[in-house]
Amino acid sequence: MCLGKCRSPLGFLLGTWREGNRGALEMGSKHAAWCLGCCLALMAGLFALGVMSVTWMALIAALITLETTIPWRRAATWGTAVVLVALAITVIAIPNDVPGLVIPGGIARHSLDERDALT
Repeated sequence: MCLGKCRSPLGFLLGTWREGNRGALEMGSKHAAWCLGCCLALMAGLFALGVMSVTWMALIAALITLETTIPWRRAATWGTAVVLVALAITVIAIPNDVPGLVIPGGIARHSLDERDALT
């Protein structure tokens, strides 16, 4: 529901038009709430992914952008969901084999383990 309102700002404006500065603030606030509702989880996920790998964050952001801009929205949504679930299962099952994924703190622990092995 949030995505439908956020994707169609013209329909939102025509349906909830208010006059004056106060009306503009009210309409802007309502539309911002709809967009925040549909994008907050994505932005939080991209932030966490960006901490681990900027490359993977850019890839997933491009996938999300493609999903929201192509005309076959329903097929794109299901396709994106399948790809993201497959990636999630891969990360859970074999995190060390996912290319470009850096687990926070993993490098420091790895360096300490190597130093302990040398002594």
